[in-house]
Amino acid sequence: MNLALYREFRPKNFDEVIGQDFIVKTLKNQIKTNRLTHAYLFCGPRGTGKTSCAKIFAKAVNCTHSSDGNPCGMCAECVALSEPNTDIIEIDAASNNRVEEIRDLREKVNFPPLIGKYKVYIIDEVHMLTDSAFNALLKTLEEPPEYVIFILATTEIHKLPATILSRCTRFDFKLVPTQLLSEHLKNIFDKRNISYDEKSLYLIAKAGEGSVRDMLSIADSVASYCDYKIDYQSAEKVIGLSDRESIKNILLSISKRDINEIFKAIKNALGMGKNIQILCKEMADFIKNLIMIKSGVTDYAILDIMPGEFKQYADIANLFNIQYLKSAFSKFAEIELDLKYSLNPENLFESACLEMLDYNDIEKNVSKPDTTYKNATANNVDTKSTTNKNIENFEKVEIPNELKDKNFSVQNSTQNSNMNKIWGNVLRKVKENNLFALSNALTTVNKVEEIAHKLIVHTNDSSSYEMIDNKERIDVILKLVKLFDDSIEAVEIEYDKENASTQDIKDNLKDVFKSKIKFKE
Repeated sequence: MNLALYREFRPKNFDEVIGQDFIVKTLKNQIKTNRLTHAYLFCGPRGTGKTSCAKIFAKAVNCTHSSDGNPCGMCAECVALSEPNTDIIEIDAASNNRVEEIRDLREKVNFPPLIGKYKVYIIDEVHMLTDSAFNALLKTLEEPPEYVIFILATTEIHKLPATILSRCTRFDFKLVPTQLLSEHLKNIFDKRNISYDEKSLYLIAKAGEGSVRDMLSIADSVASYCDYKIDYQSAEKVIGLSDRESIKNILLSISKRDINEIFKAIKNALGMGKNIQILCKEMADFIKNLIMIKSGVTDYAILDIMPGEFKQYADIANLFNIQYLKSAFSKFAEIELDLKYSLNPENLFESACLEMLDYNDIEKNVSKPDTTYKNATANNVDTKSTTNKNIENFEKVEIPNELKDKNFSVQNSTQNSNMNKIWGNVLRKVKENNLFALSNALTTVNKVEEIAHKLIVHTNDSSSYEMIDNKERIDVILKLVKLFDDSIEAVEIEYDKENASTQDIKDNLKDVFKSKIKFKE
């Protein structure tokens, strides 16, 4: 059976890991100087090398002929550890998250390694462990036997208890730059004798969005579709991205205020099989690049475009002034979330395009040709943020009635920010986006507080708690909160049992007394 690219080209030593130079250098130095710690925490986005580095590290600490901190791959220990063994134990916390599994681990920790010097436990997706499992792990994690090393890996660091974080040496893995991904993919295609062009390489690398594994999975699909002769058009079909020409035509139609052309350009883009959510995301990315070009940015790494595309972007940028582009960028970034829940996402996207016609007077928005980008240099980069996350834009927002209720309170134990105003804006956004079920559930919130960049939302109604406390709705709330305070990293929903709502108290009494109790309406 043919191995997937991401499995075939999984790094076998630290030198093959890309985009994580700081982490690689630190781990290699620890191995060379034999200054190892008992517990490591690898956190970061998926596909950035957490598990790969954990496996390489586990081999390297047991290798008897380690070279520059890398496992040699040839000594008896390396060969034995490459096969199934009892010295490197990988645990998937997503399916082994109960306290019983951790108790079993605690018992097996006492058995010394059979092959090398160290016994290494790699616990992947460690944030999936239950509270009881975390508590059972604490003592062993703090004082393991001298021959045991723990490596915890997670994509959601905010879900780990502080008691776990304080016992580990933490390494934050970053998303890999598109240019590095493109070079890595080129080397792999050359080794596999897969033909390609430079544009298709960059397109696949960009679609990976910083994840090596995601990029190689996409590359596998594209290579199979193209019979291992990859070209740009075929890669674009597989990935489903909107081509630049489609977005360019939509923006040109908007600049001319030609409603007929706007609908025609959108229909043509969707008629090519483009996903409406991807079209919206590409539209926002395109406009963001226009804003940066208007600000004098010419660094392709910052713009995330290919060198040959710069003039195309600059020509479009000259049609608009920067304030108009900021408003358009804000609109498309905003509806990107709404499209997921809309019953008719196409109408929502078309409405956003038409709304761009109403941003002030169109004659003021369309500017004269601007040649400032020609004088910009790579060393003259405007790094000012162009995103719409400044809370000052919402100074005059009226606080919703839900926040005026006497039972509602706002706390913030880390900084003196106006959480009342932020939460008010979140409720307003929920209502504006017609998320009726979520809006109704949030009316029962009686307290919000920020602790260590996490927003804790309290409700005293069990039904509302059950409705809000799921990943999709929490993600919606987090994205809305980030519009007004980008420092918030997570949202957590808490059910306030001590101040249970009247309905909850009635339901509990009915459960206890069954049909023997009745309430007056």
